[in-house]
Amino acid sequence: MKIRKRPQKKSLWNILPRAVKKRIWMPGLFTLLLGTDEALKQYAQEYLKPGEERVLPGGKLLYRKVYNPGFAFGTFAQHPEAVRNLSLAAGVVVLGDWVRNLCRKGHLLAKTGTTLTAAGAAGNLLDRLLRGKVVDYIGFRSEHAFLAKLTANLADFYLAAGALLMTLRKILGSAGK
Repeated sequence: MKIRKRPQKKSLWNILPRAVKKRIWMPGLFTLLLGTDEALKQYAQEYLKPGEERVLPGGKLLYRKVYNPGFAFGTFAQHPEAVRNLSLAAGVVVLGDWVRNLCRKGHLLAKTGTTLTAAGAAGNLLDRLLRGKVVDYIGFRSEHAFLAKLTANLADFYLAAGALLMTLRKILGSAGK
């Protein structure tokens, strides 16, 4: 019995060359990550009152609104202009490195790591430029005072995950290409 192949539906994705599809993947991931972080920040801005906390499903995480005018843990909060300028300079370097990595063949770990890092840097940089401070909204339910006080946003997690992947890439060396 002869098996007939189904004709592929005509869509933009099906007619794109493979090289173009490969180049769209990381910018698409960047856009999705940045959009998700910004949507959650906007929701916190519009629907959470200062000091209000909502327990997320599972009970370990909290959704709350905290403003951070400084770097991590509020460092240099009393120098907002310096924080903004240094964040802008670092953001340009991170985004430039991301674009450089996108142009390389292979290097999936490096591309994924820099995409995560670029999305995190862009999310926090947008906040600094538009609001003058970063909106953090993910808190932790914990008996430990430090963890209970800690509040972050998805951009912070993207930065950490990207740094972890790039460190892993360095450890693996050429094997991670």
